[in-house]
Amino acid sequence: MKTVLISGASSGIGAELALILAKQGHHLILTARRDHLLRELAVQCESNGAASVRFIVGDVCDVAANPKVKEFIRTGGEPVLINNAGMAQFGDYAETRWDDHAAQIETNLVGTMKLTHAVLPAMLDHKSGLIINVLSIAAKHVFGGAAVYSATKAGILQFGNSLREEYRRSGIRLTNILPGAVNTPLWDSQGFSPPTEKMLSAVSVAQTIADVIALPADRVVDEITLTPPDGIL
Repeated sequence: MKTVLISGASSGIGAELALILAKQGHHLILTARRDHLLRELAVQCESNGAASVRFIVGDVCDVAANPKVKEFIRTGGEPVLINNAGMAQFGDYAETRWDDHAAQIETNLVGTMKLTHAVLPAMLDHKSGLIINVLSIAAKHVFGGAAVYSATKAGILQFGNSLREEYRRSGIRLTNILPGAVNTPLWDSQGFSPPTEKMLSAVSVAQTIADVIALPADRVVDEITLTPPDGIL
């Protein structure tokens, strides 16, 4: 049994992962900005067998500063952090408002770093822990119209790689997951998307994350690239 904190849990990959882990009987801490969706998910997780369910509503940067994070992550069992919160706005770099670029940097990059910083002390006290960064194939593959999004994902990729080496001997494992296009609500605000029927499903990515969580502590998966059958869309 583990204590798993999932950011960006209200929909998509985060919600599907929460439901999978609930059935496995873990303690869950769910965070997201959308209060009603988070509350509905918490009820579902409780009915599906989670050992306990706590939730914190708010932006990932605000959640990271919430003292309840440190309190909840010590609920019991090995601490696990799923850095899943993220946003995207694709389009012409020069024509996009700087405030929109800054919002992506704050959520995807700064928020992930802040939440990790808040949780790491509990992992060090426990002498074990697992961090999984849900990134994107855009961390490595070049896409036009995604300069800031790609930069934030590439930044977290290297952030994760460095943390893994820094804390490897403290019993803390870290896995970066780089999915290709995933059929999630992220695309709803874009006005375009690759064909959804060719994308990865949120469930398939969530199950891959759950499989990593279930691995014994005697092995570390550094990185997983997960693509649809047709490859990069």
